[in-house]
Amino acid sequence: MVEIYNALVELDQAPVLEFSLHNEKARVVLSSFGATLQSFEIDHPGFEKRDVVLGYSDLGSYQQLFEQNQSAYFGAIVGPIAGRITEATIPWKGALFEFEPNEGRHLLHGGKRNFSNVNWQLLSYEEKPCPSVTLCLETKNAGISLPGNLRCEVRYTLQENALLIDITSIALEDTIANPTQHSYFNPSGHNGSILNSEIKMEANSFLELDQNKIPTGRSISPSGLSQNQSIHLNELAFFPEIDHAFRIKNTKPQVILRAPDGFQLSFQTNQPYIQVYIGGESLVQGKENVAYHNHCGICLEQQAEPNAPNQENFSDIYMTKGQLKTNSISINFEQSK
Repeated sequence: MVEIYNALVELDQAPVLEFSLHNEKARVVLSSFGATLQSFEIDHPGFEKRDVVLGYSDLGSYQQLFEQNQSAYFGAIVGPIAGRITEATIPWKGALFEFEPNEGRHLLHGGKRNFSNVNWQLLSYEEKPCPSVTLCLETKNAGISLPGNLRCEVRYTLQENALLIDITSIALEDTIANPTQHSYFNPSGHNGSILNSEIKMEANSFLELDQNKIPTGRSISPSGLSQNQSIHLNELAFFPEIDHAFRIKNTKPQVILRAPDGFQLSFQTNQPYIQVYIGGESLVQGKENVAYHNHCGICLEQQAEPNAPNQENFSDIYMTKGQLKTNSISINFEQSK
């Protein structure tokens, strides 16, 4: 079932909408502000009901933290270029395109006005075969700095045992795009600690970072890891101080988060990398008056390499007019037998 609520607040000359997708096992709450996943409540047989993503109960909290440059981008679609761009500059048609920096001299998640803090438009919704909502925007109309013009459509679909998120980028002119979904997950529930969960990833390597957390272009394989082994993030020397992009194997599932009671979430994406960050500390109380601390959740950002335009050996995230590409991730909550 799909339910749509008008928040009675206008932003970017349109009402901010809230959506609820639900079936017998789960309920998902979304906002048109930032195309944000606010809540993902799962009631799976054999386990206590839990909300597995961090978020806020009101629009004002999201807005306030963006205005104070303190947002953790809880649940939002980030972009049009996710991650950090060194010196807020990219090569563009024989010259340089300069963004307005928003993290020191550098660019983070698209800049001060970005996918996460604008109001998306409702494009469509469906009840069958599964409840889904599709939101859209165009960068020029939304006042987002980017060379050319990009249309982005985000579709959330709640299946019987999984939430699917499809982010489709459509180049209306020559442009560039590398968006992602930016939820913080915790299989124990949003009021717990991710450090109590087992975190397993099917990855070959991760990107080395400089002092500004920007990839140097060099990949590192964990010591002693064989081709067939999984990476247990809890065992890495720098865990939980992690903010790295991991090269994902083409296997199923690619990431598993397992809570102490055995409940688990598993993730699958068509993107080459997952940026992993543990955090959640917030100046504002979260849902249910929860005080979020720095280990409340883990963010799994499916994307190409951060800072890709400035490294020759990284993915090509430029797009030519008429080109279309879709970034997909599925979050499965069906329990292993």
